[in-house]
Amino acid sequence: MRVFGKLTYLIPVLTVALWPIAGAQACSGCGCRGGPGYRGPNGRCVGWSDIGRTCGDPPSTRCTPEGPNAGAEEAAKLGAKAIEAGKPKPGGPK
Repeated sequence: MRVFGKLTYLIPVLTVALWPIAGAQACSGCGCRGGPGYRGPNGRCVGWSDIGRTCGDPPSTRCTPEGPNAGAEEAAKLGAKAIEAGKPKPGGPK
C-alpha cells in the first residue's frame, strides 16, 4: 500500500518535469507551426507572404525544404507572378 502512495506523488512530478522536453522536440524545423516549410538563404524560416520573393518558383530554387506544407508551391508561383506584375514594362511610360 505504501508503494502506491509514493508512485502517486512521483508520476505528476515527473510529468511536469519532462513536459517541456517533449514539447520542444515535437516542433522543429520550418513548417511545423503553419508556415510553408522552407528555410531561406539567410537561415530564417520563410513566411507565406514572402515565399515567392525569397525562394522563387519553385521554392527549392533558393530555399531549403524542411517539411513543406501543402500549397507552398502554389504560393511561390503566385508570389513570383505578383512580383513580375509589379515590375515596370520595358518601353513603357517614363
